Amino acid sequence: MSASIPRWVVLLLGAVLVLVGVAVHLGWLRDPSLAKSDYIGTIDVSAADAKLYRAVPFEWRVNSAAGSFTGNDTAWVRIDPTGERPVLCGWLRLDKAGQSIRATRWLSEARLKVGDLAVSALFIAPVEKAPGDGLAAGCLRIDEPNARPAADAALRLEGGPVRE
Repeated sequence: MSASIPRWVVLLLGAVLVLVGVAVHLGWLRDPSLAKSDYIGTIDVSAADAKLYRAVPFEWRVNSAAGSFTGNDTAWVRIDPTGERPVLCGWLRLDKAGQSIRATRWLSEARLKVGDLAVSALFIAPVEKAPGDGLAAGCLRIDEPNARPAADAALRLEGGPVRE
């Protein structure tokens, strides 16, 4: 005698899967440890503006079928708390060939700690140009109601190994 699953259980399971899919698509299911934020685009960085960006060194690790790769790099990040919502802008210079590409891959899944807040580091734009020569930094707006980090808040990039 074979056991059969009632039709209503199959329909209920299908409805739950659809609801979870919609929730993920709309962003209702997010990592609760990350502050709510939105990518807002890029901004041109002049040579004078570049002085407002701070170096944020980090170590990265990328695993692939060819092996495990590690390295060090530096992202440049600025906190602008003067608007209605705080804005973070940043870039990573692609000056180390394949190493910079792997650092960019690591940043795509890393977190940027801004004081006691954590945001996705995905906004940090990989660039080949120098400040004042067409460099465009990626920017992120923090949408937490009471989050207003100071312009000099501590910055740290963190994350585990990622797959290439």
